[in-house]
Amino acid sequence: METSTIVEQLRTGNQQAIRSLYQISFPECASFIKKNNGTNNDAEDCFQEALVVLYRKVSDSNFQLTSNIKTFLYGITRNLWLNELRKRSKSGLKLVMDEQSDREYILTADDQVEQKQEEEVKHKLIAQAIQRMQGNCKDVLINFYFKKMSLREIAAKMGFTEQYAKKRRYKCMESLKQKVRTEYATLGL
Repeated sequence: METSTIVEQLRTGNQQAIRSLYQISFPECASFIKKNNGTNNDAEDCFQEALVVLYRKVSDSNFQLTSNIKTFLYGITRNLWLNELRKRSKSGLKLVMDEQSDREYILTADDQVEQKQEEEVKHKLIAQAIQRMQGNCKDVLINFYFKKMSLREIAAKMGFTEQYAKKRRYKCMESLKQKVRTEYATLGL
């Protein structure tokens, strides 16, 4: 069936248009979703959402479909599925574009999960090390790195010269780095 005929049938509410779209478009869309960690139910849900998007588009009398309706539906389905994959955030998901292509696109690599966990451990160590700092180091670092105060503002607030505030920030940061490195090494990470 021709694209313009299907569009007109959709505008008039003809159910045959939907059946035709399922016949000509669903198999390819479902194949894409199944190759990319989806189930048949995922494919059906996603394709139905794509049909809703298409129906809304063709309901607008100003809408002009410039591509083949099968291509248009495939593009919508593909985008909807990619958004779903991002939401699910599973590790190790690979995106296979089509059967003719050997290319795979990694959405989230396995090592990214480990890297994120490692970063969380580091952030926790840094926060703990800052909390245990003695003297004015804690205040200097929090004011500079977290409150985004300038060295001039820190100096005025703490009764330092700007030059001393700069030196103090450097020494406190070096001390913090050393503490975090030592604790990190003791954890064996």
